[in-house]
Amino acid sequence: MSLSCKNCNGTKYVKNGFVHGNQRYLCKDCGYRFTDTPGHGYPIDMRYNAAILYICGISITCTAVLLGVAPSTVQSWLDWVATEYPPEPPPRGTVVVIELDEMWHFLNSKNEKLWIWKAINHDTGELIDWECGDRSEKTAALLIERLKKIGAKLYVSDEYAVYANLIPIGKLYQGKDLTHGIERNNCRQRHWFARFHRRSIVVSKAKWMVDVTMALFARFRVNGTLRDLMRLVPLGRLVWAA
Repeated sequence: MSLSCKNCNGTKYVKNGFVHGNQRYLCKDCGYRFTDTPGHGYPIDMRYNAAILYICGISITCTAVLLGVAPSTVQSWLDWVATEYPPEPPPRGTVVVIELDEMWHFLNSKNEKLWIWKAINHDTGELIDWECGDRSEKTAALLIERLKKIGAKLYVSDEYAVYANLIPIGKLYQGKDLTHGIERNNCRQRHWFARFHRRSIVVSKAKWMVDVTMALFARFRVNGTLRDLMRLVPLGRLVWAA
């Protein structure tokens, strides 16, 4: 069996010194350093399995039970998948109209709300970008500033005053009649992920996990499909706990 990178399975590598008497290699594809010794961690397939289960609506705790690992391990795997396969921003000039909206979520307790500001392509429904924080103009400004690089001709939103304060006159249309797409996106997000259910005991414990969830939602539910992830590990190869 030929040697391959333990991180990306690539076969392009060069020798890179020794570790405890074992030859070390440097992968030319991903830059990962590895040795030709048996791995002590979990198979990389389990990372994809965890992401598939999570994106299908199973909570992190239940995913951990099914795979026989700790919830913190599942969290780190989801973060890895989201980092390795991020949603790609649209090229400048390809988006004409951007829909804007914000949805609430709970952080730490039901008494503390976290707001997710979102932007989608009005024509394709793709999730372009998002920002997590409070419902203030300061948080919205972080998202709007990044959206300027896309060069959209028009923004549409509800009548929340923050949008009018940040977007120049002539580039903003406020009214519910053109925001059906992003409202539908909000509903799908609440449907697919347990943490976003309106009537639920689930609350997020860390803001970074909300960002990870948004990245997975954008990449494998909105802008792509779950099959993009399933191609990396077929469902027939799910690794269940012994």
